[in-house]
Amino acid sequence: MLTRARRFGRAVVALAAGAMLAGCDAGRPPLGELRLRTEDFTIRVSPETRPTRALEPIYWRVMVHDAKTGLPIQGGQGRIFGTNKDMKTVANGLEETGELGTYRSNLMFVTAGMWAMALQFRRDSTQILQKTQDWTQDILSADEPGNIQTPTSTRVTDTAKAPAVPDTTRKPVP
Repeated sequence: MLTRARRFGRAVVALAAGAMLAGCDAGRPPLGELRLRTEDFTIRVSPETRPTRALEPIYWRVMVHDAKTGLPIQGGQGRIFGTNKDMKTVANGLEETGELGTYRSNLMFVTAGMWAMALQFRRDSTQILQKTQDWTQDILSADEPGNIQTPTSTRVTDTAKAPAVPDTTRKPVP
């Protein structure tokens, strides 16, 4: 029979082991996040809207840090853009969010397929825009417009209905 102190010790060890195993994945980027680098910036970009489909607004999350110090960049300016094989181009500026070093933008792709994407960013308007290396983004085909199915409704049970108020404008049914 285990003493109370031994059981407590084993429980502490089990909790510590679980916490260590949970922290093992902390260095890996979130699913779908790209890590890009320019001369002065480390940039992480990921689509917030999944799946990425044509003719739907795709929201992008962009986190920018100084490459030397690792500090987040506030007040910067930038844009995200893409071009497909038919030379269709989409672009939009980055907007600051409430989070340090985090920006947001949205793009609406006109066709499905592979798009060559890139980012440009600068610390402020006195600096030149620094471009990241291009990456490819697969944009899926759009959903069919409209829903042709008739909406269905659920009937409220008689017990859940409010008490019926007699309609005095109608003749009673024989």
